[in-house]
Amino acid sequence: MMISLFIMSLAVVFATFVVGAIKTTRDSTFENIAFHIADSKLDEIRAAGYDALPGDGAFTDPELAILPQGAASMSSSTWNGGTKEVMAGVSWRGADGTLRFVTLTTLITRLGGL
Repeated sequence: MMISLFIMSLAVVFATFVVGAIKTTRDSTFENIAFHIADSKLDEIRAAGYDALPGDGAFTDPELAILPQGAASMSSSTWNGGTKEVMAGVSWRGADGTLRFVTLTTLITRLGGL
């Protein structure tokens, strides 16, 4: 009886670690996807140049469908007379149900991106 109880306890501990590892791996994968979405948007904005900066607000990306409740937005603000700071952010619901968010920022000048 004691041996079977010990084996069952080990099985429960092992299962707990496996479930935790799966959640951590999933969150890490979602975070990498979110960074890729934000980076791609900033690359697109840099390529378009200063005069073609889009307005603030939500943007779409096909990879957002992979993220649970994924959403993306961008905003820009004036850094100085010839430079704007642009931020792209992506949010999603993590494995534990909390809202996760990543943000990338770049500067765009009249002469090109930094």
